[in-house]
Amino acid sequence: MVRKILVYIEGDTKKGNAAAVTLREGFSVFFQTLADKIRVPVKPVMCGARETAIRLFLANLDADSEGFIVLLVDSESAVGAGETPKDFLRKISPKFDFRKVGDDQCHLMVELMESWFLADRKALAGFFGPGFNPKALPQNKNVEQIPKTDVLAGLKNATRKTAKKEYGKGAHSGEILRQIDSAKVRRAAPHCEKLFEAIEKKAGE
Repeated sequence: MVRKILVYIEGDTKKGNAAAVTLREGFSVFFQTLADKIRVPVKPVMCGARETAIRLFLANLDADSEGFIVLLVDSESAVGAGETPKDFLRKISPKFDFRKVGDDQCHLMVELMESWFLADRKALAGFFGPGFNPKALPQNKNVEQIPKTDVLAGLKNATRKTAKKEYGKGAHSGEILRQIDSAKVRRAAPHCEKLFEAIEKKAGE
């Protein structure tokens, strides 16, 4: 029986400025609805760079017999139709051995974490406040079809006239993760939906 879920995530392990919410704190809140549903703790493990996250994930595959360990990293580029996250990671990181990894353990933020933010524009507007320009954001409702450069440029242009200034990962991402609705992200990002479904299925076994 699975007693906890450990999600090894690409992302800075540093706190940034003193007032910033860490990515670990942000992901903890983002996964809380899922944890409540399955009645199993979902614990994010922030790992830094993508290759570091992959290495730590692989090193800890067999470290906890009561835990289900999954990997969550940015794809940084488009994922092919029908291409599984595991196949994608094998392609972009061929030096790592994924033979012992289940297909349900590899997951992607397509094309990057900030893509998820675009799924909840109401939360973005509430966070940045007056001066936020939603029209500057890419309009595709499937956020995984928006190129990384367009996501970041859209966030920059939408926030530049707000009191918080332009979007900054260290200053803003953790708090935005705390505020966005995971249900909206699941509807707008198919790979996020696959992550949640894989965890729900494993917890139900």
